[in-house]
Amino acid sequence: MLIQTPDQRLRVFISSTMEELAAERGAVQAAVERLRFTPVLFELGARPHPPRELYLAYLQQSHVFVGVYWQSYGWVAPGQELSGLEDEYVAAKDMPKLVYLKAPAPNRDPRLAAMIDRIGSDRLSYRSFQTAEELATLVADDLALLLSERFEVPEVTAGGAPGPRWRLSAPTSSFVGRQREVAWLRELLTDPATRLVTLVGPGGIGKTRLALQVAAGLQEAFPDGVAAVPLETVRSPDLVPSAMATALGLPDGGGRSPQDALAAFLAPRRMLLILDNLEQVAGATPLVTQLLGAAAELTVLATSREVLHLTGEHVVTVPPLQTGGATESVKVLARAEAVQLFLDRARAVRADVPLDVPQLRAVAEICRRLEGLPLAIELAAARVRLLDPVELLRRLDSRFAMLTGGPRDLPERQHTLRRTVEWSYDLLDAEDKVAFVRLAVFVGGFTLPAAEAVCADERVPDVLGAVASLVDKSLIRVGAPDSGEPRFSLLDTVREFAVERLEASGEADRIRAAHAAFFRAFALTIQPAAPGRADPPALDRYVIESRNLGAAMRTFLDRGAEDGATELGLALWRFWWVHGLFRPGIGWMEEVLARGPGITEAERAHASLVLGMLSFGQGDHDRALPALRTAVELHRALGDRRSAALAAVPLGQLVAAADPPEGEAMLAAAVADFRQLDDRWGLAFALLFLGGALLLRDNPEEAVPVLEESVAVARTCPTEIVLDNALVNLGLAHIARGNLDEADRVLREALEQGRALDSRETSARALDGLAAVAVAAGNSKRAARLAGAAEGIRRSVGAAVFPTDETIWARTRSALADRLGEADSAARIEAEARRPLEDLLTARWWPAQSPTAHEGHTADRGRIGTVGVDPLA
Repeated sequence: MLIQTPDQRLRVFISSTMEELAAERGAVQAAVERLRFTPVLFELGARPHPPRELYLAYLQQSHVFVGVYWQSYGWVAPGQELSGLEDEYVAAKDMPKLVYLKAPAPNRDPRLAAMIDRIGSDRLSYRSFQTAEELATLVADDLALLLSERFEVPEVTAGGAPGPRWRLSAPTSSFVGRQREVAWLRELLTDPATRLVTLVGPGGIGKTRLALQVAAGLQEAFPDGVAAVPLETVRSPDLVPSAMATALGLPDGGGRSPQDALAAFLAPRRMLLILDNLEQVAGATPLVTQLLGAAAELTVLATSREVLHLTGEHVVTVPPLQTGGATESVKVLARAEAVQLFLDRARAVRADVPLDVPQLRAVAEICRRLEGLPLAIELAAARVRLLDPVELLRRLDSRFAMLTGGPRDLPERQHTLRRTVEWSYDLLDAEDKVAFVRLAVFVGGFTLPAAEAVCADERVPDVLGAVASLVDKSLIRVGAPDSGEPRFSLLDTVREFAVERLEASGEADRIRAAHAAFFRAFALTIQPAAPGRADPPALDRYVIESRNLGAAMRTFLDRGAEDGATELGLALWRFWWVHGLFRPGIGWMEEVLARGPGITEAERAHASLVLGMLSFGQGDHDRALPALRTAVELHRALGDRRSAALAAVPLGQLVAAADPPEGEAMLAAAVADFRQLDDRWGLAFALLFLGGALLLRDNPEEAVPVLEESVAVARTCPTEIVLDNALVNLGLAHIARGNLDEADRVLREALEQGRALDSRETSARALDGLAAVAVAAGNSKRAARLAGAAEGIRRSVGAAVFPTDETIWARTRSALADRLGEADSAARIEAEARRPLEDLLTARWWPAQSPTAHEGHTADRGRIGTVGVDPLA
């Protein structure tokens, strides 16, 4: 018998005895109709007990069986063992079933009780209810859930409107930070023009958690649901459709391919589909395109360690968490996202995490060293159970050994930091693996020409392609362009893993030698700065590559290539001087000289010159004097007149301190040599020191014209070291002559030059000079702050007061002690010296007006050390 309903809608067979539950049957019927399905209740017709053939025909053409039972077992037809109630249940066979039992049931028929037991043995669960209203709600909810799992029909709610069936898994820990990213991504995903968004980033950056947080706020925007498909355990692209079908609760496709079944299921839906960890099954990306084409209102949010390269894809790189600067206040650091994450996870394992100032600064430094990588920070925070942050920081030299033991409910690849990085590495093809390992030789980033020079061979014929591939896979970051060229880098966490692989590759020595050779050539061929520039491009490029240059120096020394080390030292000493990097250069040159007979005379001469220059700049005159004497003698013997004159310049000033005529004669000879050599930078350099020697002899009248010539010549050639220091010396000469306005103008320019060049030594000297101006102008409190700033900057580079500055430096402090009192003066200077270095260098507190311009007092424009009127004292 074939029975049709006119609308062909999904039919729900409602089985219940007519001896009871009339109100409940009506409630179920209304619930089914509100869902826009067809209820089948044939027993409500004229015949109280319809023939078995009739109700079986209705049942055969129904899609869902709903049984509602209370106490009665129902009518048993003559010659039958089962009642019609149980016969309907049995005849439903494999049809989806929903069973409801009314409670309480004090007079339940034993035969119905036995039937309920048999239902339980069929592994079918049933639900209890007490009222018709409660039953209607249960049926509506359960039908919506069951039908979305088993039938290709739109999900609907009890109110008749489409509704979601999926629920995102509830997070087990709080979501910290990234509020701007969350808001922006939600806006992007609700834009009708956006169909595919890919969150890209390295392992452990927090892509999955960010995706789930974003999706949690989009339930209303996608009325057909938000569903997440985890792909972390899927290894083959062929299995992705099945994984998606399972996550969506779809049955087998009934002869159709899983791809077609998915497309048909998603076609009528407006929903958001999260595809998590898509990078390991990149071959499945055509399926994403197919589904987006079949389902016009489908939006896909993918997480991946690499870009999918699909049409219409919006790539969003997930950044590390904000860590805060090293010099930020504790209050600011506590608000940094990375610090908040660490503290949140740390409190989960230890409620009494110590949070005094040293501990909080240790937390911030841990987060900086871990580069704001959420997984690494969470793994580190778990160690707080046993170690205070300060102790944890001390042990953090090896990230991979320390950061293990992640939560057991995380994927295995996230149990240790090493396994997370290894997971990404394992997904690379052979050429990308070789390139990735070789690129570990770069410290602090690299340009494409550098990568090609170091990495290219038959195993990596296309370095550009390999770098692009590694960028796509989130193992390399793209930074700000360097002189028009893009700059690339590896996170230090990723680089540490790559370095281990490089050491085990058998080609570490060769790659490091190629790296050192490239940066030796780089240092020797950088074009000098344009005349008069305060921020010469050469110094900018040195700054950018400073860590690579240091690594190259280490390679030369480790390989016994002293010629490379000394050539690099000659090219870099001015850069080291400008940036106050005296210690490493001194150490490297002493290491060369310690090799004794194993080095050539030229190498000894060059190393002595660099050692003497840096020791002089640091204020270590005992070390500088013999080194410079050796450099002068060896370079003269080698016929290198320019280098001999260069070494003679600081040597002459040192000699002048004990024997002014001899020292000034040495400096005058150097000036003459540089004039004959037509070396304008050398000439400006020698004039600078000759003027300094005259200042040492307390002869500012003769020093001023010499220093003015140094400044004039320096403005026509590369400015590093010379112009800024010449301006300082000229300012000191004007102070000594009592010309405070001119001294103030010149020293302000010197300070700006020092700040532009990031020359801490010059900045400290200029601030000391301005402190002397302020004292002479009668402004003692400001003078103490300026003197303290100079002291703090000097300490940061381990430099001493310059010989030319010692007299004015001492007079300034003596005048401050006289005016403010010795204790108060020392306290003010020390308080300023302890300020964060960033504040001292930027001098945000430095007044725009001249410290000599004050109303209501008379400045003492004589020599420093006399007592004038100070309105602020």
